[in-house]
Amino acid sequence: MIREMAQIQDRGARPASPTTEEKIEQLNRVLGSRVFQESELLTTLLEYLAHKSIDDPIGQVKEYTIALEVFGRDAEFDPRTNSVVRVQAKNLRTKLQTYYETEGKSDGVLIDVPKGHYKVVFSYIRPKEDPPPVTLPPEVEPLPDDRRADPVRTVLIVTIILLSVIVSLLALSNVNLRRTTQGDSSPDVEADYTVVWSPFLRENASTLLVLSNPPLFRFLNNSDSKVISKEAVEIPPAQAKVLAEVLKDKLVMKQGRAPRLVLSTSNYTGIGEAIGLYHLTDLFRSSGKALTLKQSRTVSPEDLKNRNVILLGSTWVNDWVEKLPVKEDFTYSVNASIENNNPLPGEEREYKPRYDERTGLVEEDYALITVKPGVTDEHRLMVLAGILSEGTQAAAEYVTRKEYVAELSRRLQQMSDEEGPPKYYQALLKVAVENGIPTTVTMLAVHSLKVTRH
Repeated sequence: MIREMAQIQDRGARPASPTTEEKIEQLNRVLGSRVFQESELLTTLLEYLAHKSIDDPIGQVKEYTIALEVFGRDAEFDPRTNSVVRVQAKNLRTKLQTYYETEGKSDGVLIDVPKGHYKVVFSYIRPKEDPPPVTLPPEVEPLPDDRRADPVRTVLIVTIILLSVIVSLLALSNVNLRRTTQGDSSPDVEADYTVVWSPFLRENASTLLVLSNPPLFRFLNNSDSKVISKEAVEIPPAQAKVLAEVLKDKLVMKQGRAPRLVLSTSNYTGIGEAIGLYHLTDLFRSSGKALTLKQSRTVSPEDLKNRNVILLGSTWVNDWVEKLPVKEDFTYSVNASIENNNPLPGEEREYKPRYDERTGLVEEDYALITVKPGVTDEHRLMVLAGILSEGTQAAAEYVTRKEYVAELSRRLQQMSDEEGPPKYYQALLKVAVENGIPTTVTMLAVHSLKVTRH
């Protein structure tokens, strides 16, 4: 428990519990930390529970209510058969403990979610003990009158000593502050990141990140040109009625005409791809490296020749995934699945997303992390792609979050030969999805790839 990590401040020194302003300030500090930026779902859960506690310090929050308002469950949710709230509450407690052990170890306010409850508790943390007083040199017997030091000179010497001690303490404090701000798990100092990322983070390496541009239908709006309007697709009356009910408060339904669709081939990318872009950019920034970003539709073969490349999104949304011909064990099929062309014992031949039969929402996706040679063997190509956008987000998180990278690194090291871990490989991931957000990511298989261009 987090509460065991901190001693509560003496009640006589200040109010028994933090003020509302202090609670909100601490909540914003925690939500903005690197620890919580890694998990959108837990950020949403903490923000919800914290505001419930601030608004109603006495009331309790029910598991059923959390399921409906945070995780998007419907009125038929049964906590006896569905443990999503309990599992995520446990994950939240772990995240909070990680925060207070790293970035928040100097904070003055503690945020805790005691076991068995879903109510956030705010309390003061006892400040660290003051540093020991500076010990001055022992007094020296006064010299005879004719050699006694000038009082002004004595004061000056003592002042210099005190200033030196203060400067040293400030320097030490600054170092600790930097460590706290940056966290103790900077990717550029983690050995586990070396196995996965060393080709991309070498001193002279240049990396191109290719963001997907899937073709999508969007609603026609009144500012579209006549050319686009002529190509708009009519929506059948039955479907138009459904849209009117679902989108009744949206601007598209207030244009005074039936909604129509137009094809867009250049303006959109997936939410999972966008969040994956954030994680990758943060990794490279913290390692002192820059990324060059391009949309997949604007990339040319010349762009790929002299750089490492990271592709976000499968062949369904990123054309370049299948344009670099290296034979792979796992491939994306036209049936929106991942096919296993070289199944090992315990593996399946095909992996498909799973959907809720009643709502139609995705509950389980699959993703691939593929590392293979680029256009030339001097460079690497990494593909991070799910069958759906949620899987792509999970793949990007898997290669940037410390605990996931450590697992991938261990698996690759276990596959080492006399030359070390495999340079080229594929990792298959299973992704549990809650309300459109990846929650639990499990590695199902890792295959080394032989370089056979075809």
